Amino acid sequence: MCRILFARGPGERIVPLIEALRKSAENDPYRARRSGKRQHADGWGYVLLRDGEVYHYRSSKAVFEDEGGFSKLLGLLEEDGKAVLLAHARASSQGSLSLFNVQPFAFSTRRGFSFWFLHNGDLDKEKVIGLAGFEGNDLRDASDSYVFSAYLCRALERPKMEELLKHYSLGVSLTRTTFNTATLFLFPDGGWRVFVTAYMTKEYWENPLHRDYARLIELDDDVFAVASSTLELYHRADWKTIPNSTAYLIDSDKIERLSLG
Repeated sequence: MCRILFARGPGERIVPLIEALRKSAENDPYRARRSGKRQHADGWGYVLLRDGEVYHYRSSKAVFEDEGGFSKLLGLLEEDGKAVLLAHARASSQGSLSLFNVQPFAFSTRRGFSFWFLHNGDLDKEKVIGLAGFEGNDLRDASDSYVFSAYLCRALERPKMEELLKHYSLGVSLTRTTFNTATLFLFPDGGWRVFVTAYMTKEYWENPLHRDYARLIELDDDVFAVASSTLELYHRADWKTIPNSTAYLIDSDKIERLSLG
């Protein structure tokens, strides 16, 4: 299971959050209590939207070992202006340990919009493949996260509330552990929209070790952020645990909280 971050706000104010993500990936006490393992070391990546520019980066290195890539992101964030950031540090559960499966994934659709997708959790990959009408052998080494995002690229007609709830609720129904996601949509006019989901199965939610590790937390300040729980240990702020089965629809001037149920 991975560590994730979505943040919107002044770039320099996002810097402490991405630094907390890096520390979380290197030493995660919540993961250690649950499995004895402490790191999320199977690659990392981000997509950053700022001032009419987009930067998408993926590395098979651990985020805490990628000095060059991480320093570049810090430099971009420290420039003046507001930013939208999705970042992901991978601890693999399905798919090969390769650059191919490092997130966020990027897709351009035939419907006239592009998107970047990241996911933390474990899905029934074979059922997603069947639902999408894909060929299983083609996706043998792809992660469940890649397969679901490829399904979205094929099936999602418009990234509007009703459509998003329809397709992401389907993801919920195929969840084995958690379905924590963040998707950044980009439109031809330069506008953007982010959709975030926070979901874990009843079994996970009722087990304190699983819940502490898998829950997402929210920060609503000059920076609005949704992040994996471990970030609260490395960035002290007014974090709040997000109720299970919650979704967010976010753009430059509003935040809508929705139920996935």
